[in-house]
Amino acid sequence: MSNQSPVSPAPDGRAESDRLLHDALAGGKLPRWAAPAAGAVALTLAYVLNLVTFVDGVADRAYNHHIQRLMVLGNLALLAGVDPWAMTTWMWHSFIDGAEWVMLPNVIGMSLDADGGRMATKPYAAGGNYIDTMSDYCRGCRFDRKQRTGPDACPYTTLYWDFLARHADRFGKNPRMARQIAAARSLSDLPAVRERAVEVLARLDRGEL
Repeated sequence: MSNQSPVSPAPDGRAESDRLLHDALAGGKLPRWAAPAAGAVALTLAYVLNLVTFVDGVADRAYNHHIQRLMVLGNLALLAGVDPWAMTTWMWHSFIDGAEWVMLPNVIGMSLDADGGRMATKPYAAGGNYIDTMSDYCRGCRFDRKQRTGPDACPYTTLYWDFLARHADRFGKNPRMARQIAAARSLSDLPAVRERAVEVLARLDRGEL
């Protein structure tokens, strides 16, 4: 495995684009579902999008298909501000096809947009409604994909709107994101969304969600 960085490292060892984009979780730690526990994976977000099924698939078969990696696991890491190299390393070590030429573009570039926009014209960020439209993963989930705030709000939906608000200045002039950024800025409940996002991220970090 090569230690060569796809972008010039900043003085603290992380790429400048990483610091700009991935700033939500303190230390950018991996969520508990990506941490080994007694030979299995901690059951974080067990009721969200059948996430534990995907993570158990990694533990059992060292494999998930591309959409599960990108739209579910990678999207959550992007929205939650997980350190790009930590997520890449976890996928490197977790997937049977985790070759360098696969993981670097797919995780650093396509999934986490941590290459300064070299590969994609916008980050692959999505909330619960998009995931439900593109899959059946929301079936049976106890959270409401249409809600941004409150105890029943989908964590993906909350974090999606928080992500847009958090990076509005960075992406506001991107023609593929301008409408979404404008929508986020106009939300009447944006303060409550931001507050809920802090709670979601803290519970994710503690493995309580």
